[in-house]
Amino acid sequence: MWCEKSIIGICVKSICLTLLCSLLFVCSKVDAQDIHFSSLSFSPMFNNPAYTGLMNYKFRVSSIYRNQWSTVSKGYNTFLASAECQPMFSNRSLSGMGLGLSFTNDVAGSLSYGEQDIGFALSYFFALNRKKDSFLSIGVLGKRESWGYNSVNANFNQSGIYDDNIKYENLTTYTLSLGAAYQFDRNERSFQLGVAVFNINEPSLTYFENSTDESKVHRRYNLNTAYYFNINEKLALRPQILINQQYKYNEFVAGTDLVIHLDDAIFTQQLLSIGLFCRNGESIIVSPKYKYNSFLVGVSYDVNISQLAKVSNTYGAMEIWLSYAFDPSFRGKHKNTKIPCPIF
Repeated sequence: MWCEKSIIGICVKSICLTLLCSLLFVCSKVDAQDIHFSSLSFSPMFNNPAYTGLMNYKFRVSSIYRNQWSTVSKGYNTFLASAECQPMFSNRSLSGMGLGLSFTNDVAGSLSYGEQDIGFALSYFFALNRKKDSFLSIGVLGKRESWGYNSVNANFNQSGIYDDNIKYENLTTYTLSLGAAYQFDRNERSFQLGVAVFNINEPSLTYFENSTDESKVHRRYNLNTAYYFNINEKLALRPQILINQQYKYNEFVAGTDLVIHLDDAIFTQQLLSIGLFCRNGESIIVSPKYKYNSFLVGVSYDVNISQLAKVSNTYGAMEIWLSYAFDPSFRGKHKNTKIPCPIF
């Protein structure tokens, strides 16, 4: 019976609840230099490892391309691809786990300086009641990051004198991140709240032998929340907030998606979403999205409204993203886990 949980299960869930409260306390201090995207919901696993595999399907693949500040040199070009799965969900214990793999390539400028990283995420989630309309999840993410540049277009030490204190080779760092999330879906209303701490170990990142306190990958604190509710049978709103704080820098994104139900039949669902967001009062983000069953496609365009608009010609960034969730046909008919995942 539901009330007859094992001691181990109770302990694990108690730890998850404690961690969620602790992360909420840590993330309450919001004063982002890691890779960031304007499409807030294109890949939930990217914003928080606790969202890994937290879905109504067994598999999900996502990709996104971002071009930023192309009016200045070659600008920033970022590509991310991720794949996640839900290898286990027990209807008896109302709990499951998710696994995820991600690859990121981010380069900028004439030397194509940037990073390439491979990440592996693991999550554990469980229902808070028998209705399965409320879930709590905890996740961990480990990454191997390679930092470097293309030396073909570089000129070092033309005088022939080399500084032994400088490292000319590429660097490799390893980071550990942790997250927790809560979400529910009740009476056609859904809510989600996630907190995460990235780069917990703060590895050194310097091309000098003697590193300083500032030459490292600083911790990044992330908080994201969203609320979905219907206006009528055809229209719905999904306001969202995203906060990132890393070292001296902070990012605050807030806005809403207007969701239009084009077709909401038993076997077919078509949704069109038009999002309008603002980042730190310096850019306006316009983000249209389209969903057909479990296939999603979206575009985001940043309009620069800060003092840098003279340099960028109001162009901030352009993103294109795709996401597809599915169940392998060879496993037979899929039993829907009914996890309350947000529509967009």
